[in-house]
Amino acid sequence: MTEAERAQLIERHLDVARRGAAMMAKRVAGHVEFDDLLSIAHTGLVEAARTFDASRGTPFGAWAWYRVQGALVDSVRKNTTLPRRVWRQIVALRAAAEYLEHAGERDVGATQRGSAPKQGQEALAQIKDTLSAIRTMYVTSLDALSEDTLDAKGPKQDTDPVEQIDTLRLARKLRKALTRLTDKERALVTKHYYEGKNLLEAGAELGISKSWASRLHAQAVEKLRAVVDAEAIV
Repeated sequence: MTEAERAQLIERHLDVARRGAAMMAKRVAGHVEFDDLLSIAHTGLVEAARTFDASRGTPFGAWAWYRVQGALVDSVRKNTTLPRRVWRQIVALRAAAEYLEHAGERDVGATQRGSAPKQGQEALAQIKDTLSAIRTMYVTSLDALSEDTLDAKGPKQDTDPVEQIDTLRLARKLRKALTRLTDKERALVTKHYYEGKNLLEAGAELGISKSWASRLHAQAVEKLRAVVDAEAIV
């Protein structure tokens, strides 16, 4: 792809950067200026154009969206101090984006190998599974899942007491589930959710590629999802 073609891609998808910045602005209002977020989002869009490979089968709009989100989250993590409740929402947002990107690439690969797109009940089941996976990632990102943030003295002031009790109960179950993950899955979850690293950084520290880290993350989420789903039924 020529520089002129990349420039055209960027120009046609400026709305992706603005939507990404606007979505992040709602979560970090009062901590980061919108113009700063928009500048970061534009940097992510430029990086998306630089790394885009049409042969992978992923539309540029989707590729750019994940690059923009990643740039925003990583910059906010490195350059700001956010309240825990805000930060855990951003961690969940990034985890969900990386999970969905991996799922999208997997679906594109299956289609290229000749598999028919899911329809009807299969499609609905896939949507339900995806929503359940996103809920699992949000719950896993909660402060209470980390041993050193559990408040033995009582509920945090900014948390509803009933919600606190439910979170503590689920945290204990999820912590047991974490012990049943493989060593690398558990290490990846720890680095991704508790230490706040993206999958590229977490994978590098574990000596694996980002693509393999994405697969490990998806596997871990599927195992943890059974615990969260069971709690939702109770």
